[in-house]
Amino acid sequence: MRITQKMLGAQMIRNIQQNYRSLSQYQEQIASGKAINKPSDDPVKSIQIMSYRSALVETEQFKRNAEDGLNWLEATDKALDDLTQVMQKARELTVQGSNGVNNQESGQTIAVGLRQLIGEISDIANAKIGDRFLFAGTDTDTAPFQDGKFVNSNPNALSWNVGQGIYMNVNVNGTEIFDFKADGLSFIETVEKIAGELESGGNPEQLLGTLDKQLNNLLAHRSVVGTNVNRLEMMVNRLDETELTTQKILSKAEDADLAKVITDFTTQQTILNAALSSGAKAIQPTLVDFLR
Repeated sequence: MRITQKMLGAQMIRNIQQNYRSLSQYQEQIASGKAINKPSDDPVKSIQIMSYRSALVETEQFKRNAEDGLNWLEATDKALDDLTQVMQKARELTVQGSNGVNNQESGQTIAVGLRQLIGEISDIANAKIGDRFLFAGTDTDTAPFQDGKFVNSNPNALSWNVGQGIYMNVNVNGTEIFDFKADGLSFIETVEKIAGELESGGNPEQLLGTLDKQLNNLLAHRSVVGTNVNRLEMMVNRLDETELTTQKILSKAEDADLAKVITDFTTQQTILNAALSSGAKAIQPTLVDFLR
């Protein structure tokens, strides 16, 4: 086959363009730090990278959900701890009021202290995290304790998606605590009855058992909250590990080996310069040079 000047020139231009494309690709990798900057660089690996990125986004969302749920549970446990202290204080005052040596005035003083606890119960029942009520079920915008009583009847659980097909309930049904009936009385009703007994000069000792039932119910719910806190802490730790592992896999798949890329870039520059030099000699610019 006869090789013409035109064919030689066209081939030289194709080679130089290919060199420029390679040089451009290396320069882009150096600038971005990524081995693959568009799907056409490596279609198969690009699909893998998109899959890793999707998994990473999903894991990060699960982690945010778990941390939000953990914050909710910790706020709930703090509120229940405050309520436990109120119950214990109410029991102490009831024991004090059951002392046979108390006179009418002492009994009324203790009753005042008991009634003050009702205000604290109201504050705890309306405890919030951010602008959401902790004990209102899914109706988190409405105060569950109003006009001296627990009025919320929303039984629905707040659920957080913390993994593939894994959902955790993080709230406590306020009705099961603040409206829990022991001997037919809620905690507030028990405190009010004890205060009434003391104000009338009676002995509230028979209501100590009722208070103990209220306290045992509260402690049972706190145990569930504590168990859920431990589960979510383990879930957050597991998601941290998954996130770190996924980031490493993604980095290995898409990050460029800069030392190698810079070396290849330098090599490609040398090849391009050699191609330009050899092309200039092979393609004579004038007929005079060709006849020389």
